[in-house]
Amino acid sequence: MLSTDQMNAIKQSAPLLKAEGTKLVTVFYQNMIRQHPELLNQFNKTNLMNGSQPEALAATLYQAALHIDRLADLLPAVKQIAHKHVSVMVKKEQYPIVGYHLLEAMKEVFGLSEEDDTLLAWKAAYDIIANIFITIEAEMMAENVKQTGGWADVKPFILKKKKQESPSLISFYFVPEDESELPMYEAGQYITVQVDMPGEAYVCSRQYSLSDQYHPSYYRITVKRDGHVSTFLHDEMREGDILHVSMPQGMFCLQDDTKEPVYLISAGSGVTPMIGLVKTASHNNQPFTMIHADRLEDVTAFEQEFEHVLTSSPEGRIILCNEQFEKSGKSELVEKVATRIDRPFLQSVIGEGKGQFYVCGSPAFTQEMILILKALDIPEENIHFEAFGGQSMKEMEVV
Repeated sequence: MLSTDQMNAIKQSAPLLKAEGTKLVTVFYQNMIRQHPELLNQFNKTNLMNGSQPEALAATLYQAALHIDRLADLLPAVKQIAHKHVSVMVKKEQYPIVGYHLLEAMKEVFGLSEEDDTLLAWKAAYDIIANIFITIEAEMMAENVKQTGGWADVKPFILKKKKQESPSLISFYFVPEDESELPMYEAGQYITVQVDMPGEAYVCSRQYSLSDQYHPSYYRITVKRDGHVSTFLHDEMREGDILHVSMPQGMFCLQDDTKEPVYLISAGSGVTPMIGLVKTASHNNQPFTMIHADRLEDVTAFEQEFEHVLTSSPEGRIILCNEQFEKSGKSELVEKVATRIDRPFLQSVIGEGKGQFYVCGSPAFTQEMILILKALDIPEENIHFEAFGGQSMKEMEVV
């Protein structure tokens, strides 16, 4: 347990972390990867290079400093991160490596000496937080293996089918090479896909949301052509090819203790987990409203699938948004509205706003929607989100 002096020292470092956190974490990753390049098997190189991964860790450190005297407040965030760690197969023995390089980066960027009270406090705090992660992740890994059909780390899957959903979206259907039945998972979760790419010294690991509800024989992901690995999947993966896949992880799932109305708000690739969520809400006979915006050529990619959902959902509503729609109206059951998702439109759709709200999309979109929902007096505990690409410092302040 941390002493009062240690907690105060960490809290006093919060302004410095807010101002210099991204620089600190950038130095941390550079030094750690230089000495342990094998960790590139687990990290998303794109997110490291574009800064979203450093920003996400900087935000986490800042929040830890603010809440160091009440770490229980961070437990939901810890569990969310633990799901990601299990998905990319973070190991217990890697935590000391991370701790060493984080403290070394603090010495370099913040000018702290080896015996500085702030550095010693952070060392003690890191040991406590690391042990929390190690314990939670060990329990999650054991639960994965214990499930019927479950496995540790990754196992080989065959690409059974590729389906072009729109000019930039392809759905991939993966089946286990051993033909075993897949363990249950919750709509909204994601899998890690590992691919060996030409010219890459290390395995490329990426997380993709499952874009369908549970099926015992296959996983489906839907990938937009907008990144290094995603482009490889689009252009190079052929039906019959083998890659390695983790068990599903993640907490972006419907609350199972309520029958309240469900509001699903997404943009771009954020539609992928929403497909399974809207099907689950329909199956559970929950009233639901789904609002999705995307580029004109992509926004209707799953229109027929949504039509099928609505045929058995008298209390369901699905609205597709794009400012370039020639006019607003209905195709059959799915509505099309010539608008962007802004505050006036959301207010007109959600009315009194009673229910659970799920938001998914880019960090900028997610942040904007959360701000709007809060401005419409939606309770914070009723807002659930998944931001593709990591969370910035600004987003963590909003949430």
